[in-house]
Amino acid sequence: MRPPSTDARYSHGSFRRVHDLGRQSRNRELLRLGMIGWIVAGVVLAALNQWILPRKYFFDSGNIASRFGQTQGFEIGDSYDNTARLYDLTGLAQSQMVTALLTVAIYGVFLLRCYPAPERVDRRALLNLIVFGFACVTGAIYLGQYSKESIVLLCVIAFFSLSRGRRQWLLAWVPLVVIYATWFRTYWFLVLAMYCYYALAFRVARNMPMLVASVMLAFLLLAVAFHTVLGVDLAFYRYTVNETRLYDANANTMILPLLPTGNVALEWANAVLQFLLMFMPVPLLDGNPVYAAFFLVSMVLGRRLWTVLRDAMAVHALAQPARETRCVALLLAFVTIQSIFEPDYGSYIKHLTPMLPIFLYVFGWHQRIFLERRGP
Repeated sequence: MRPPSTDARYSHGSFRRVHDLGRQSRNRELLRLGMIGWIVAGVVLAALNQWILPRKYFFDSGNIASRFGQTQGFEIGDSYDNTARLYDLTGLAQSQMVTALLTVAIYGVFLLRCYPAPERVDRRALLNLIVFGFACVTGAIYLGQYSKESIVLLCVIAFFSLSRGRRQWLLAWVPLVVIYATWFRTYWFLVLAMYCYYALAFRVARNMPMLVASVMLAFLLLAVAFHTVLGVDLAFYRYTVNETRLYDANANTMILPLLPTGNVALEWANAVLQFLLMFMPVPLLDGNPVYAAFFLVSMVLGRRLWTVLRDAMAVHALAQPARETRCVALLLAFVTIQSIFEPDYGSYIKHLTPMLPIFLYVFGWHQRIFLERRGP
């Protein structure tokens, strides 16, 4: 029997490649439809959230709304008054529905900007779609109301826009963060400091052990600074908030110290463990399906971020001053500070929501570049 000719084998291979390309194209279209579907669902949820969600989700929104028309200016550190004043000045205090739909629409556009449908549809793309859907749902809940997170979203969008250019462009973001930290949330000064720290660590670290050591060193430096400058434990502000909520039924996801406290070493150990729990919140596994969903998404975020760091370190990409590495530095900085300030996991979800598009951007970068180099 004669073997198939070269032309026949070539034709068969060409047909197979065309078939694979066609299948990938269909999969991409389905993925795009899924993403658009999630955004539409988020907008609908934002419009209805006041009628279908428990009132505990709207404590901050009600607090802000109760101050509309009663503030005369911006006061340093008075975040609720300042947020209400900002809504008054922009005219958004007139209608919470309009505010919710506008904010969620901006968030949806930002999500699509950070994570357009990937060229290659695989298991990682499907995991990203889960994160995308989670972002749409949390955005509808926490941004679909009067919220300080809406201001954070604007800061994150500004960072993303400016981080593409030269370093001088990113310097324009610093005053915006300083303004937000001064009038809304003081701990953003620390987020900015940690961003600079990790940007430097990326240049110095040569392998993953060095990068992991830099994260652990960050908590040690913070613990020493808190004791030396402020005279308090590293998680003092979390403990202060939680002392007033020990018997609050709505604080069932409260973050408690895992080890005894009282000195720098123990505070450092608690902070490092809590950093890990931000990506693996085992205390949430109590049978509640909502908490279980957040646990799974947190695991995906942590696992994917670790993979990005590992693969980027392998090809020395983290040392490059590009938008992608700057986004990774911001994510690490933010989670580092949240590890010592967040009073509970519910607050963590809320505060993390404006950052989820940045996670997706980093995951898309990893999928486009590093996984293609490694192959399937």
